[in-house]
Amino acid sequence: MDKNEVWLNFIEELKTRNDIVDVVASYTNLTRKGNRHWTCCPFHHEKTPSFSISPEMQMYKCFGCGDSGDVITFVQKFESTDFMGAVEILANRAGMQIPQTTVDKGVQDKKKRKQEMAQICLESARFYNANLFSPQGEFAIEYLKKRGLSMSTIKRFGLGLSLDWDGLKKHLYSKRLSLDLAYDCGVLGKKGDRFYDSLGERLIVPIINSLGEVIAFGGRSMKKDVDFAKYKNTQQTDLFDKSKNLFGINLVSKKKKQGTLDYIIVVEGYMDAIALHQAGFDCAVASMGTSLTKEQAKLIKRYVERVYICYDGDGAGTKGTLRGLEILKAEGLDVRVMSMPDGLDPDELILKYGVGAYQKAIDDALPLTDYKLKIEKTNFNFNSKNEAERQDAKRKYTIKAIDIIKQLDHPVEIESYLIKLSKETGFSLDWLKRSLSGEKQNEKAKKQNVQPQKFVLDQHKKALYYILKCMLAGEEYATIDFDLELGDDEFLTKSFAYINKCKSEDKKPMPSMLVDIFEGKFKENIDYLQDTVFTTTIENKQFFADCAKLVQKNQIQAQIERLTKQLQNEPEQEKRKQLLTQIAQLNMQNKR
Repeated sequence: MDKNEVWLNFIEELKTRNDIVDVVASYTNLTRKGNRHWTCCPFHHEKTPSFSISPEMQMYKCFGCGDSGDVITFVQKFESTDFMGAVEILANRAGMQIPQTTVDKGVQDKKKRKQEMAQICLESARFYNANLFSPQGEFAIEYLKKRGLSMSTIKRFGLGLSLDWDGLKKHLYSKRLSLDLAYDCGVLGKKGDRFYDSLGERLIVPIINSLGEVIAFGGRSMKKDVDFAKYKNTQQTDLFDKSKNLFGINLVSKKKKQGTLDYIIVVEGYMDAIALHQAGFDCAVASMGTSLTKEQAKLIKRYVERVYICYDGDGAGTKGTLRGLEILKAEGLDVRVMSMPDGLDPDELILKYGVGAYQKAIDDALPLTDYKLKIEKTNFNFNSKNEAERQDAKRKYTIKAIDIIKQLDHPVEIESYLIKLSKETGFSLDWLKRSLSGEKQNEKAKKQNVQPQKFVLDQHKKALYYILKCMLAGEEYATIDFDLELGDDEFLTKSFAYINKCKSEDKKPMPSMLVDIFEGKFKENIDYLQDTVFTTTIENKQFFADCAKLVQKNQIQAQIERLTKQLQNEPEQEKRKQLLTQIAQLNMQNKR
C-alpha cells in the first residue's frame, strides 16, 4: 500500500469518526428540515439560514455565499487554520494518531518546529511565573496589588516577572532547549553572538490562544526611569500574529463551552482585560491595539453575535478605531460602543467609581450607527451664534448622516434614524427620504451586475452525475449491467474508480472523499452532486433506471456513429459486411 493510499484511508476513517453534523453542531446551533440541517452561515453575514449540511454526502454548502466543503474544510475555515491544522483538531477529537509516514517531510518538520516553539514559550511562562512568586519577586507582587489585582487574578492569568537579562537564557539552556529557536519565538533577543531576555526587567503577561497554548508575551516595566521601552510585546513569529489573536480569548473560549457567554467586551490593553475579569466581566478580551483586523473580527464571530467596544478617550473616535468597527459590522456582529467618563481606562473607572459604573457604561453603550452619527456631529457647530453658520453646519452634517444611514438594511431602522435626523436638523422627513432614496439609487447604479458563469451539463452528463450520486450514497438499487464510457472526463473517471475500489473492498463509499481525491479541484462538480436532491426511494429508483437507460442508449448510439464513419472509409467488402452486421445488432439493441 503506497503512502497516498494510506493517507486516504486515514482521512476516510477520520471523517467516519467525525460526523459533519456533530462537528458543526459543536460550533453553532442547527435546525433539521427534511434530510438536511440548516443554520446561518458562519462565513458571511446573513439573517436567514442558507448554510445547509447533507448527512448523506457528509458535506456542507451555503446557498448564500456559495461556500462548500467537507468536515475538514469547515474546521479549517472556522478555526482559521491550514489543512493539517484542521486534520490535527479532528484527530484529537476522535482520539486518532496521524500516520507520520504519510505526511510530507516538510510538513512534519514545520509541525515539529511549532511544537518546539510552543514548548519554549510554555517553559518561559513557567520560569517567569516562578520568578514572580520567589522572594525576589515580592516587590512585583506588591506593585500588582497596588494596581488592584488580587492573588487569585495574578495566578489565573499566569503573570510573571523577568528579574534580569540573562536568567531566561540560562534557564532555557539548562532545559536543553534551542536558544536559536527561542530567538525565533521572540522570547530571546540577540546582540552579536549574545542572547538576552527580550523582555528583561519587566512584568510579564503571557498571551494564550484559544487552544490554551502560550504563544507570546507582553512586558511592562514597573520602573519610571528606564533606558528601554516601558511596554513591549513579542514580535510576530510563526506562533504569534497579533492581528489574528486576542488576549484573553482562551478564557472566553472556556466560558463559551460552559454556555454562559452572551457577548464579548473588547478593550485595548491586556491590563484592562485583566481588571475587567477580576471585576466579574469575564467576557473581556484585549485587541492589543485599537485597529481591529478582519481576522480578529472572525475570531470574535466564532463565539458571539454581540460585541462591546471599550476604548479609552484617546482611542475612541479615531479613524483606525472606526475602521475596526466597520470590520466587525461586516462580519455580521451587533456592535455597541461604550463611552468612558473623563477619558478613564476601564480599570481606572472601576477603581474610582466601582463595578456599577462600568455596568452602566455597558447598558448605555451606543449601537454602531448612533456612535458614528455622534462622532460625525462633533465636527459641526450647531450652536454658532451666526444663523448662516448654524444652517450650513446642519446641511453638511445631514449629508454625512445620510451617508451613514444609507448603509442600514432594515426599513424600520432607516425610518427611525431619519425621524431623529429630521428633529435634529429641521429638514422634513419627506425630503430626507427622497435624499436617501437618491443616494441608494446612485449606489445601485455603481454596482455592476456581473453574474457568475453557471455549471452547465447536457442531458447525458446529468444522467451520469445522478448515477454517480446514487452510487456514492450506497443505494441498493444503484447498479448497472454495462460498462460506462467516460472518455477523458477526469472527474467522472476517478469518481467511478473510487466507487469500484470501495465495492472491491466491500465497504460503503463516502461522498466527501471526493474532496480529498481531487485535492481541492472540481469544486463545481462536487457542488453539483451535493445539489442533487433525492425524493422517495421509489421515485429515486425509477429515475436511476431511466438515467442508466439513457446513458446506455447514448453510448450505443455513439458506437453506431463510430462504426458508420469507419464503414464509409472501409474499401474491403468483407470488413464492410462485418461492420454492417455490428451496426444492425447495435440498432436492434437500442430499440429494446
